[in-house]
Amino acid sequence: MKLEAIKIQNFRSIQQVNLEDCGGFNVIVGKNNVGKSNILLAIDAFFKSLSKGEPIVLNPPIGKIIDYHANLLEVPIKITMLFHLSLAERDNLIQDIVLESPQVKNSVDGIDPELRLAVTLTVITSPEAFAYVQKIALCKLSSLAFSQEEIVRTILEINTEAAKELVDKAKRSQELENESQEFEVIFSDKFKRLDEDDWKRTKANPSSVTERFLFQVMSRTNRVPKLSRSLSTKLEVLIQSSESKSDFLDAISSLADSLQKEAVSLRSEPIRHKIDSFSGLETSVPIYALNLIKRISEMNVLYLTERRDPIGKREAAQLLDLKVTRGGPEKLRAIQGTVSALLGVEIDAFRAETVRSKEDLDAELDVDQFLVQVNGAGIREALRLILDYELNRPNILLVEEPEIHLHPGLETSIMRYLKRIGKDCQIFITTHSTNFLDTAEMRNVYLASHNNSTSIQLINVEEAEQSIPRELGIRLSALFMFDRLVFVEGPTDEDVIREWASILGINLAQASVGFVPMGGVRNFAHFATEATISFLSKRRVSVFFLLDRDEREETEVKRLSTKLKNEAKLIVLKKRELENYLLSPVAISKFIKFKYQLAGTKDYKSVEIAEITQAINQCADALKDIAIERRVAKITCLPIYPNRNAVLNSDSKTSLIDRIREDYLHQKQRLDELEKDLSKIIEEQTKLVEKNWTNQKLDLVPGDLLLDNVCRIFDVRFSKERDSARLASFMKENEIDSEIGDILKSFVEFL
Repeated sequence: MKLEAIKIQNFRSIQQVNLEDCGGFNVIVGKNNVGKSNILLAIDAFFKSLSKGEPIVLNPPIGKIIDYHANLLEVPIKITMLFHLSLAERDNLIQDIVLESPQVKNSVDGIDPELRLAVTLTVITSPEAFAYVQKIALCKLSSLAFSQEEIVRTILEINTEAAKELVDKAKRSQELENESQEFEVIFSDKFKRLDEDDWKRTKANPSSVTERFLFQVMSRTNRVPKLSRSLSTKLEVLIQSSESKSDFLDAISSLADSLQKEAVSLRSEPIRHKIDSFSGLETSVPIYALNLIKRISEMNVLYLTERRDPIGKREAAQLLDLKVTRGGPEKLRAIQGTVSALLGVEIDAFRAETVRSKEDLDAELDVDQFLVQVNGAGIREALRLILDYELNRPNILLVEEPEIHLHPGLETSIMRYLKRIGKDCQIFITTHSTNFLDTAEMRNVYLASHNNSTSIQLINVEEAEQSIPRELGIRLSALFMFDRLVFVEGPTDEDVIREWASILGINLAQASVGFVPMGGVRNFAHFATEATISFLSKRRVSVFFLLDRDEREETEVKRLSTKLKNEAKLIVLKKRELENYLLSPVAISKFIKFKYQLAGTKDYKSVEIAEITQAINQCADALKDIAIERRVAKITCLPIYPNRNAVLNSDSKTSLIDRIREDYLHQKQRLDELEKDLSKIIEEQTKLVEKNWTNQKLDLVPGDLLLDNVCRIFDVRFSKERDSARLASFMKENEIDSEIGDILKSFVEFL
């Protein structure tokens, strides 16, 4: 199940909010005290309430007076989750319904697979708080308003009266189960140790023995055992009616079994107030609805609040266990690699040299050969988040303020980590940090604000730059918080470079390397201004500009390099563009297989390396004309601008209009000369491409077009923006060009 939308009503600062179009990585931003944390708390409360797989929750995690919006206890709290069901989950639901209610088979078969599953949890306090699954419905994706027009089919709907009746049954059933457990576990264990003399004294005065035993239990556990008067009475009756200790223990076991059976029977008894279901009105909750709730309960949700427990012995013990568990060392190495790549530190766990008590965990966590406790708050907080995820692997991760105590460089690393694991684990974070906005999926950024109650706005790309800084009241400044800055043409380049660095074991985080996307090489002059470079140079920030080769000749490269005046390093790729370095047949084969799996293609064919190699050469040859055309266009389509300075600062005594006309004429003459040379230019560029084609064709053609054309042969597509980093992640160390390795090393070594 994937969470696609959330609706929260009448909870704390929230009267009603809707989070729609939830993705893998969801960011909730806003000022302090607008209710961001209440959204995460509501999500956590929903899943905690259903953790036992029951439709009735006697002791819900929320339900105090402070949990109700405006303290209005008469208005119930409602939390609705909209799930996307996989085909397998939908088939399981259909099978469960048909198995229990065969008469609705035709209706079930007609269910639209595009429908979503909406589950509403309602919390009521009357007088004690309880929660229940009020409604489970199949509805349209577009809305969570739950009007009759939007609900397509109701699977389960429990009205308030039916819920209260189910609560009464659940309470009584729970009491019976508690009595059964107390008889079976507490009393049985105690009385098994009685000798014959003890038994005689117990038989002679059962009430005093019971009271003394209760006092001992209370002293040992520091709590009052949940024993009712009837339970004490039942115990005394058993003692009096038993002829021997053996008879007494058998009677306890028999009574415990009887109470357990009575509890189970009570839960299945019909109720007076009917429940609406897929198959009609029912006197109990249908099995298919219970199975559905059970599946939701199996979702692992991890909630990291703003105040997190210090990292220490518990995590150390878990890591230490990995060392001696089958498959554990490999998992431990993966965790250590992740921590090293993100934080630039090495972690390990060892058995403690001294143990204070038997209860004390005898494990210690080291960070760079020092106990974790003596490391800085930033490293400890980052480790807290990483290890919680890696050791628990939740389906949904909720994090409040992940940037707490983090340096902006480390903050960006953690954000990228969260975004990466968002492919396998759905993530919701609250933050004040603009770093989490700059590189997040902007379609999944929600702006929280507060007037009379919390409201949520899904921010789109066009309004992001205006809305977010204005609401937060801060400016982006982390650009200048790194020791090394690499200016690249676009964000895709950064993602690809980081993937390659990870594969090659080059730690960019440890070297404090940051990236600045320029939005294309046309903005090089804007970012490479003398003032910018001088400012960064004074701060001892190493600056790099990494550009695609495109159709640049060496003369142009030297001109660009001269502009930097040795205060920054210009790196121009030898191949046409970064995507030309992704032409690994093995990696492309893995990428195509991944695309098949992503599309849900069950019977996809295996792609041979030889087929891909042949396709690469075939598609490259088909792009020869495009390679020539782009080289010609580079020369013949340069922008021509009228010379403003020549017009305004000329010593000529002619009129302004004559000076402008003279400059226009000069520009036209340049175009005429270029037009005369067109055939010659085309011929020269064609010969140049032909000369180098056999050995360099994979370096000369546009890499993104070549990759897409190759993928088309195998019925998939390649998108530069979406797929470049993904394809890079499939590459092995020996598949990465040595030129790339040298460039990455220069980032961390250059001073």
